[in-house]
Amino acid sequence: MTPASYFALTKNQQFHDLTEGKSIPAAAASILGLGLNFIPVPKFTTSADEAEPSFARLERDVGLKTFFAGKEDKFAPTKLYVKSIFQPPLPPPEIDNRLCVFIRELKKIISKKQGHPNLTPFQLKLLNELRADDSIVYAHADKGLGPVGVSLKTYIAWALKHLFSPTYELITEEQGRSDIEQLRKEIYQWTFEHRKALTDSAVKFIRKKLDETIEDPYGYFYLMPKLHKTPLKTRPVCSDCASLPHALGQWVDEMLQPIVKTQPTYFKNSFALKKELDELTLPANASLFTYDAVSMYTNINTEDCISRLEAYLLKPQVYSRFQHYSPRALIDAIKIVMRNNRMRFGDLLVKQLIGIAMGMSPAPTIANLFVAIHENQDLLPFLETCLKYLKRFIDDGIGIWLHDANPITDENNWQTFKQAVNNGGLTWEFTKRCKSVVFMDMTIEIENGKIVTSLYAKPLALYLYIPPHSCHSPGVHTGTIFGNILRIFQLCSRDKDIDKELSLFYERLLDRGHQQSTILPLFEKAISNAIKYLSQNEAYRQQQKAIRAKSSKRRVFFHLPYHPNNPPSSKIQKLWRDIVFEPRGKTPLNLLTNLGGHPIPIDQLTICYSRAPNLGNLLSYRKIGSRKGSKVSSFI
Repeated sequence: MTPASYFALTKNQQFHDLTEGKSIPAAAASILGLGLNFIPVPKFTTSADEAEPSFARLERDVGLKTFFAGKEDKFAPTKLYVKSIFQPPLPPPEIDNRLCVFIRELKKIISKKQGHPNLTPFQLKLLNELRADDSIVYAHADKGLGPVGVSLKTYIAWALKHLFSPTYELITEEQGRSDIEQLRKEIYQWTFEHRKALTDSAVKFIRKKLDETIEDPYGYFYLMPKLHKTPLKTRPVCSDCASLPHALGQWVDEMLQPIVKTQPTYFKNSFALKKELDELTLPANASLFTYDAVSMYTNINTEDCISRLEAYLLKPQVYSRFQHYSPRALIDAIKIVMRNNRMRFGDLLVKQLIGIAMGMSPAPTIANLFVAIHENQDLLPFLETCLKYLKRFIDDGIGIWLHDANPITDENNWQTFKQAVNNGGLTWEFTKRCKSVVFMDMTIEIENGKIVTSLYAKPLALYLYIPPHSCHSPGVHTGTIFGNILRIFQLCSRDKDIDKELSLFYERLLDRGHQQSTILPLFEKAISNAIKYLSQNEAYRQQQKAIRAKSSKRRVFFHLPYHPNNPPSSKIQKLWRDIVFEPRGKTPLNLLTNLGGHPIPIDQLTICYSRAPNLGNLLSYRKIGSRKGSKVSSFI
């Protein structure tokens, strides 16, 4: 065993074996039990030649900051842009010389050499065998419940059960090519027709992405087993990030987001929900309930959804409130996206006929608004009589019910409400009305007229935190501890629950190979940080956020693949300070000026690490058509 493997020995090494007769070798737990986020150390460190693009990128970033110093940034934040290839002129000689020396010194310390593996020879051999075995699929369980091993035959049978439903239609390769060419023309035509309503960056982004998908224009269909369901079910997902309509879908999502966030039943996350619940005072006749949509995305009627969104987006009062979008352009884009999802599954080509696929960029926002429109018309009136509170997170809702003194009237009101919810085009399942429910990974209870919450985890959760010897940059482990401890403090109302969850989290990290001497100091700092954060008011938090945002604009980034045997970031930062930012006896970089006389807006160098492939990437199952053996079509 390597020292890293020996001292970071993980006791908790679990995965879900769903193969017939549990046929996956028990030794596979030594790999799969590390979790699909575990990263094996690459065989070699980064060489100077491999880092050459990073050097060029840093030079360009410094050049851009220097060239545009003193010019106001008027660009609105958006993800829809094509990266500029503009090459700024060389900065003033003093800055250029410092940068050249810095890169020259970096090349001396960045060199290719043999890395120290974080897996034993046995584990490396076993990993190669798992990757070579095409008869087993290693999938991600739904709700983050860990790795799942299932036979390829069973996995295909699960998929075909979905694909032979009325939701999908199998199409030929010839029909697929014809449809894709027509769709390409349709999207190009859309950019021409609505050119005046679109930004230049959005048009360039969409057209460029169309060109990039010429070779492979389809999404990829895959499944996530729902282990928490009895009997076991699967969630169909479309990986569409490289598909033809993906860029247009991103534009739709960006247009709909501001509208969805203002809907009365919307909340951002568990923290926002708890904040609202904490402010409630409940009468004695209040009960909690939750409701869940049955296969929301695939059960949305496509034409009904388009019709409902079209009527809503064309309302003058809606457009006058949200003037960031063109109603006609947005509606036409929604039609294109919802009617043109085509996916590959092995050697099958599939067209979706109903709904919108989970995994497509605008799916959550479209589904959210589709339900919200119905809620505004038919459900919110219940808030005046039977409901104290009603909120929904996409396909999961929570409400506080006010019981009528007459049991018969109360039951009639309850049935009327449930019928109103189910009249919105989807089927919803309701829990019983009671004093305690599980929702958004919390146990929510009514206690003395107030809401109290604690953390909830599904019984099948494996708690596969990233082991310390995974090839992640050190900040990942710190971030995991700080983030989870803040979550514990935010979502637990009672001190005893906070103490319990902190203890469980600590023990689970030890079970994953973390050392007490390493994580105890981090726990102390994280607890102090959480207490300090929760003591701040919202205005102060927003002020600090604005300060951080302003500070982030005064930094440049050095991108480098992470390898534990590469030069440490502290050494790179010291070179930066001593050579570029503040050389001894010379003017600091941020006090130098460009040719226009403006100070250089650079206060800091941030080292951005990219990661090597993790086990999930190495055992990827989304493109099963590349596997050896029988084709998917042979199982039909």
